Amino acid sequence: MVGLGAMGAGVAWQAARLGASVVGIDRYEPPHSLGSSHAETRITRLAVAEGDQYLPFVARSHDIWREIEALTCTRLLHESGGYIVSSAGSASERWSDFTQATADVAQRHGIDYELLSAAAACAAHPQVAFVDEMAIGFEPTAGVVMSDDAVRAQLQLAADAGARVETQCAVTAIEPVDDLVHVTTSSGEITARHVVLAAGAWLPDLVPQPVADQLTVTRQVVYWFEVDDLEAYRPERLPFVMWIEETIEGYCAIFPAPTGAIPAVKILGEQFADETTANDVTRTVSDDEIADFHRRLVAPRFPGVSNRCLKAEVCLYTNTSDDHFLIQSDPRSERITIMSPCSGHGFKHSAALGEAVAQHIVHGASTLDLSPFGL
Repeated sequence: MVGLGAMGAGVAWQAARLGASVVGIDRYEPPHSLGSSHAETRITRLAVAEGDQYLPFVARSHDIWREIEALTCTRLLHESGGYIVSSAGSASERWSDFTQATADVAQRHGIDYELLSAAAACAAHPQVAFVDEMAIGFEPTAGVVMSDDAVRAQLQLAADAGARVETQCAVTAIEPVDDLVHVTTSSGEITARHVVLAAGAWLPDLVPQPVADQLTVTRQVVYWFEVDDLEAYRPERLPFVMWIEETIEGYCAIFPAPTGAIPAVKILGEQFADETTANDVTRTVSDDEIADFHRRLVAPRFPGVSNRCLKAEVCLYTNTSDDHFLIQSDPRSERITIMSPCSGHGFKHSAALGEAVAQHIVHGASTLDLSPFGL
């Protein structure tokens, strides 16, 4: 297992509990803030407008989060509900009419989802300045997952099931030889019958060039802004809000603030124009970036959120050209499975993907269908 973020931790635990001999490797000490699985929380929603093929994975992941909670006494899934807000009747440059697309998925699969007026949404959640010209949908079964805690818990469960976890260990080469795979690391050589590459933004350095050429890494920024009444932003009182306009520059999402997390409200934007690498990315967030983000996207939409930024972090998205997942055999060998990138929307599916990939490796088949996720 190369990479122990959300995907790698999921595979490591599930493979170990199936009886496989597992070695998990990460160049840092997961959960850490240098990849794609950090920043405390991730949105989860059953009505996944990105495609019907995703719904079985997010639904199964919800079950697994609850199982992990029972095994570890760790709260992971907060079903706060969630709003999808998008430009009514038009497509953004990255997404279709996302509110309606979400409604269509919900209708096809019997998921509770309601289209609301701005007045009704404002009355229910006055923390958000909903506006009439936007289409607004609400899913009560949506929420947020504690991402760092989920990675930590699965790695501990993997270790409890017999997996060996090697951290502060960089992989420098992967070479299939006959029916085995040789993995060269900064700590020595490892020989395995199967290798899973879930290295996220470091993946382009580990796969053949034809695959690497189809991947891009982009820098994303996550902000935590202080509010005067933090209790009004707890999961019991504030759903997440994904606010999608016609350009990427208009996108942002606000997350509820679970008790015990950073005492501030997490808000993020997205950009996909400026590419980078895991090694070259600028990890410092400037005061100008913070001020510009608050002025453009926070103040007009979330009037109770101050401009006092308690913390800001950089997150890396590793994207395919069609924004779907990449889970397939490496061109060099069927004994190497590529299991990323997840194009910025993978965490909500990660627990079930970990289970499915582990089943496929150990048993030769998985309960859920992985076939839609090749290049």
